[in-house]
Amino acid sequence: MRIIPVVKVAVLAFVVATPLGVSVASAKAMKLPPGACAFGKKAMANGTVCSYQCNPQTNWCAQQLCIDGAVTQILPCFGGFCAAKCGG
Repeated sequence: MRIIPVVKVAVLAFVVATPLGVSVASAKAMKLPPGACAFGKKAMANGTVCSYQCNPQTNWCAQQLCIDGAVTQILPCFGGFCAAKCGG
């Protein structure tokens, strides 16, 4: 009877680890141009500003900037003043 909880824990650990392994493998497989950043499954060119996490109720979005392969969060934006959406 004690084997069943051990099996449940092993199955749960496998299910949790499987998607993480796939995302890490796909990130390693993505070839980025020099200075580019990865956002989700898309590449961002160096110097690109884009918006994400847009809230439809308040019309505010977070923004980020890709500089030499590193994504840096910058000031949030409102409505029509936002850059294009990241990965869109």
